[in-house]
Amino acid sequence: MDSTTDSSGPTDAGAEDANREACMMYYLLFGSCLGGSILIFGVLGNIVTIIIMSRERKKSSSIYSLLMLAITDLFVLLAYSYLPVIGFRKYFFGWWAGHNFNHIATLYIKEAARVFNQISAFITMIVAMQRYISVCVPHRAKTMCTVRLVQILTCTSYISSFVFYLPNFFLYSLKQNEQGRYYTVSHPIISDPAFQWVYMTVLTMSISYIIPVSILLFMAVNIMRSLRQQSRAMNSHSDERTKAAKGLTITSVAIVLMFVVCQSFTSATRILMWIFDPYLDYSRCGGHLQFYAFVPHVALMFNSAINFLCYILFAKTFRRKLVALFRRTNAVDDVTSALNYQQAKAQNKRISTVIVDHK
Repeated sequence: MDSTTDSSGPTDAGAEDANREACMMYYLLFGSCLGGSILIFGVLGNIVTIIIMSRERKKSSSIYSLLMLAITDLFVLLAYSYLPVIGFRKYFFGWWAGHNFNHIATLYIKEAARVFNQISAFITMIVAMQRYISVCVPHRAKTMCTVRLVQILTCTSYISSFVFYLPNFFLYSLKQNEQGRYYTVSHPIISDPAFQWVYMTVLTMSISYIIPVSILLFMAVNIMRSLRQQSRAMNSHSDERTKAAKGLTITSVAIVLMFVVCQSFTSATRILMWIFDPYLDYSRCGGHLQFYAFVPHVALMFNSAINFLCYILFAKTFRRKLVALFRRTNAVDDVTSALNYQQAKAQNKRISTVIVDHK
């Protein structure tokens, strides 16, 4: 028998009391203001990163993997762009504003964001692997650190992530109540203990968090250990290429650490689902987890936005190219303004000449 989660049920009764005001303020401040700020910063940062890295004439495997990571993180942020809208809409237009859109976004757009986030996790592993091989096992770099291999692994990450998360798009369906408002209906497979334990728990937790985090931490620890040993042997007159490689490695480690922290909230949600069942009721307005509902999603947005800041802080070459990009843009604007001024001046001169001749 299908189980239903009707938004006109007990959860909405709780939303009609004084607690609704607190929920709307939470949606506005945390979801819309904080989430929206992260979204804007992340989208702009990833676009700038894509522009800078795509201009590299001869891309190394590490640069190419970071470029693919920026593109995927941009997809994650765009998929989560519905989140800031919820708080603004509820606060300024009423609690029921955008109710049906919110249900569609929660069931389908959020799942698309999970797919892109999984791809981002795989590509983060590719980034770390490239630096791990270059630093820890450099004799394998010639065969393992190639753009061709990164392209193959990236395509595999996209295909495997879409295939793995495809069932999640069909776990629930939408129906309308008498007021025309959507509510979710879960399909019988969700109640199957084997499906819950094997797919939703063991496989999902392993692929989305346990395996990536274990591998990333292993590589990060070994990379930092090798860097420490190399720093002792490295003199102050090391060439620019060596320093750039070190900066790229430190940047990759920072990306790994941010990934581990931000992705932990999603795994914590899985544990909370076991304790608070049904989770949707507890995470809605009036539930015990109402102020936790947006935390995992905002954390994933932050993870997809923070890489740009890591490049600025730890990669000197990236900072130099970023400054050069904006200087070049300003120079083009100055030249354009000068040309427009000269054209306008010449046109005014011609008009004056015509007037004088006419007289």
